[in-house]
This record gives sequence, C-alpha cells and structure tokens, in this order.
Amino acid sequence: MSTQESELSPRMQLILESAARVVAAKGMRGLTHRAVDGEAGLPVGSTSGYLRTRLALTTALAAFISDALIDNVEGLVSRQRAGDTTEELAAQAIELFVGWLATPTLLLAQGELTQEAARVPEVAGALEPAEHRIRRLVRELLTTAGENGDPDTDAEALVAAMQGVLGSAFLRPPEEREAYVRGTARRIVEAFVRLPSTPR
Repeated sequence: MSTQESELSPRMQLILESAARVVAAKGMRGLTHRAVDGEAGLPVGSTSGYLRTRLALTTALAAFISDALIDNVEGLVSRQRAGDTTEELAAQAIELFVGWLATPTLLLAQGELTQEAARVPEVAGALEPAEHRIRRLVRELLTTAGENGDPDTDAEALVAAMQGVLGSAFLRPPEEREAYVRGTARRIVEAFVRLPSTPR
C-alpha cells in the first residue's frame, strides 16, 4: 500500500478508485460527482461532500493515480541501486511498462488526465511527481549504462515513446497487447542503450 493510500479514509479510497473507473470508461467528460457516486454505490452527494468542486475531484484523482504509478517504479529503482547489469536493468524497465497493462483502468485514466493537464495547471502539478520519478528511473538506467548522450533529454524521449506505446496498446485486442508492448519496448530501449542483440 502506498503512503497516499495509507492516509486515505476507506470512503475516499472508494471515491477515487471509482473516479478512475469512470474516467477510464467515459473520459473526462464523464467525470461528475453524480457519476462517481453511482459507480461507487454511494448516495448522491457523497463525493461532493469530500471534494466539493470538479477541479478538486480531478486533481485528487490525478494525485491518486500519480501515487500509484510511483509505487510501481520504487522497486525497480531499489534493484538498480543494488548494482544490476545494464541488460538486467533494461529487462526490468521493460517489465515495468508491460506490468502496467495489468492496471488498464489506471493507464486509461492517466491518459485522459494527461490531456486535461495540458489545459489545467493544477492537474499537471498533481501528475508531475509520477512523471518526474519515472524520468529519474530511466535517467539512472541510461547513466548506469554509460551512454554518452544527454541523459535528461534521452530519458524524456524514452518515457514519452513508451507512453505512446502503452496508449496504442489499447487499440489492439487484449491478447496481443503484452507481446506488442514487450517487443516495441525492447526496440525503444535498444535505441538508447547498447544491449546484447536478440533473435528477431
């Protein structure tokens, strides 16, 4: 359980999980207090009692998803600091991205919120901790691998590329998504880090 989740009341946890499902299914236009109440099985007015405005609901959801994504990278950062080889680190990074397919609600909601963040600075600020943490992980991978480029710029490019891959994965049938993400992620990582060749 994340630090943020441990600080949430059970009711707030339910509200934010339900809000994520609403956004994943209906997009940001579908995010209303009433829709979240319905998804959560709560009386009308429950969500607005905790998060009075739509902006408060949206930023709380963005922070909730950001926290969940941060949790997903913490273990990988710890392993990297333990001194794994570049090949091992790259494989772990790929597995991290592949693993996110197991939480499609979070990924789809994050994608919707990312578009909202382009228009609403408060949402961008709530998502930034996760973006920063993920870029830091990839930057450390590139630095550990001894690459000669600009690790900050390369990390941003690699993360942006993988976000695009994960988004496009949901345009494919469910049974094809993992192989698509795994194969494409390998190609992207290989573009930035020298790895042993693999059979095509």
